[in-house]
Amino acid sequence: MILYIVRHAEAVEESETLQDQWRYLTEKGRAAARKVSVKIFKNGPKARLTITSPLTRAVQTAEIIAEKACRRNIITASPLLLPGADSAELISHIKQYGDAKRIMLVGHEPQLGILIARLLGLDGATIPLKKGSCVALKLDQNSIENPACFLWYLPPGKNKISSFKKAFL
Repeated sequence: MILYIVRHAEAVEESETLQDQWRYLTEKGRAAARKVSVKIFKNGPKARLTITSPLTRAVQTAEIIAEKACRRNIITASPLLLPGADSAELISHIKQYGDAKRIMLVGHEPQLGILIARLLGLDGATIPLKKGSCVALKLDQNSIENPACFLWYLPPGKNKISSFKKAFL
C-alpha cells in the first residue's frame, strides 16, 4: 500500500472571533494545495481513498488535492487525524484498509511527523513537515518493526526529494 501523507496548506490564524477548528485556507494556501496536487500525482499513482482530519483547513486541502486524484476517490474525515490523536490507533485504522492500494492522509503537525517516524521505525522521533507538503511511504502491513519505507518527499514549491537523508537530515 502507498501512503501519501499531506500536511494541510497555509490557513488563516486563530483569533478571538475565529476558533482553531474553523480556520480556513488562505488564497496562498489554496494555490499551494493545487500545485502540490499536480506534483503528487505526477510522481505516483493516484489515491482512491483520502482520510482527512475534520478540521476545516485539512478538509479544504483534501478536497483540492482529491480533484486531481482518481475520479472514484472517496474522502472521509476521521478524528484519528485530529491534533494530538494517538498514532498507534491511526496505524491500526489504516491497516483496516488492507485491500486499498493507495491512501492519502491529510492532517496536522506534529502528529503527522510522529506518524511518519513511527512507520519508518524511528520511534520517539518527529519528522517535520512543511505546510502543504507530502511524504510518500510504501506500507508493508506484515512488518512490525519497520512497517514502511520512504519513497519521496515533496516540499511546497520544490521538486521531489527521493533521499530521506536529503529530505530530513
